[in-house]
Amino acid sequence: MTMSGETGPLWTQDQAIAYEAALEAINDVIAGYSEQIDAEENRAAPDALHLAMLRLRTRQAAAVRHALDVTDTASVDQVLREYSAMVRARDAAETSALAA
Repeated sequence: MTMSGETGPLWTQDQAIAYEAALEAINDVIAGYSEQIDAEENRAAPDALHLAMLRLRTRQAAAVRHALDVTDTASVDQVLREYSAMVRARDAAETSALAA
């Protein structure tokens, strides 16, 4: 917990844990986009539109990460749900591709 003078803690341990988990999910999504960007850039004929979309998504995720406030429990929970779902979907797609 972080203390604020006489007012007490600014956030709870549960908020801090959820916030860190949300940041980790966002970072995982950004890493996935970075991997896709690298793969696309190394293709014989990179798709400029696909690259632009991936870069936009990367910037959007970074903006969400920057704006996330540890004390905004509802937003942290929403980001954690959404970005964790994105990671799970990506991982499932990769597993399916490897199995094929």
